[in-house]
Formats: sequence, structure tokens, C-alpha cells
Amino acid sequence: MKRLAIFDLDDSLLCGDSEFHWAKFTVAKGFIKKEVYLEKIKEFEKDYRAGNLNFDEYCSFLLNPLIGMSIEKLNILVSDFIESHKEKLIDTTTFELLNKHKDDFRLIASGSLDFIVEGYSKYFKVDSFIGSSYEIIDNKITGRLKKAAFASGKLEKVQEWCDRNNYNLEESFFYTDSINDLPLIKACPNSIIISPDKKLEKYANENNLLILRR
Repeated sequence: MKRLAIFDLDDSLLCGDSEFHWAKFTVAKGFIKKEVYLEKIKEFEKDYRAGNLNFDEYCSFLLNPLIGMSIEKLNILVSDFIESHKEKLIDTTTFELLNKHKDDFRLIASGSLDFIVEGYSKYFKVDSFIGSSYEIIDNKITGRLKKAAFASGKLEKVQEWCDRNNYNLEESFFYTDSINDLPLIKACPNSIIISPDKKLEKYANENNLLILRR
């Protein structure tokens, strides 16, 4: 059986935050008014870096402009987004990490919304993905979050996935940059920290975790 390698997406596998760039992308596409975006996104980013993001509010902010949109149209937008942001969000470290585990089962586990995580999973041709799920009724987005894959919620989703697929977290690898992933880091001894925030760097040093720098 292949080993399991788990990758956080934003600022870990990617060299930036896909959802913040997605929000800018929706502004450019006319889905969010620029004034509303500028007011809210700075607050969210500050809270995220500090480790106290109101995740439900943040997801509602991202989903609201997509209410009523079909999944087909959303998938086209995601493909456009990924293609237009390759130079901003993908670097040599991205491919070094993926190639390092090319013979393992590669799973992206991210707090980002499912459609973004799925888009990058297909782009990188990884084996599977976990993201924050949202409600779809009659093939259209309702704007409501179903289950977040953030902080302890990510650990729950990853553990459920491992149970279904006969993997053991204690024997798996996990790459992340954020203190928000601490529950999963603690459950996965083979965690590798990538250019961490200050809180996570302190934890990594105190617990002898390997730190990689971009």
C-alpha cells in the first residue's frame, strides 16, 4: 500500500493564498463590488494570520456572489482562475513537494472551498482532495456552507477519509504553514512545516518538527 502524503493548499503547496486571490478574481469579474471587497478582505486576512478567523463568515463572503450559479459555470471560472494565476501561486517548491511524493498517495486537505481545492487537485493530478463543502440544490449554489475543513474540522474530515481508505495518520506525512492546522499536526507526527507563521514556527521548534523555507 502506498504511503499517504497530505498537503495543505494555501501558502503550503501553493506559494500564496488561493482564496484571497479568488476573491480578487471575482472582483475583476464583477461578482463583488471593489469597495466591499477591500473593506472585508483585509479584516479576514489579519484574523487568519492571527489564528482567529471567523471561518463561517469568511466562507459566506466568498459564496455569496456565487448564489444561483450552476456548477458547470463555476468549473469554467475555476479553470480560468487557475490558468490566470499560475505565476502568482505556483513555484518550484510546489513541484518539488509533489515530485518528492510522486510514488505516494497524494491528498490535498485544505480549508478552502471545495471547488478551489478540486480545481487544483485536477490541475496537479493528485489522487484525492478534501475541502470545505458547500450546499448545492438543483445543480446550483445556495451560498450555505455545509462542513468546514478548518482547524479541528480539517482533522475530522481527514480522519474520516483515512478511516474510509485504510490509512493511518500516524504513518502519514503532512505539509502545512499555518497554526490553524495544529490539530492535524498533533495527530500526524510526520508533519513538515513550510515557511510558517510565528506561532507555528515556535511550536515547530519546541517539538523538533522539520521546517522548510521557500
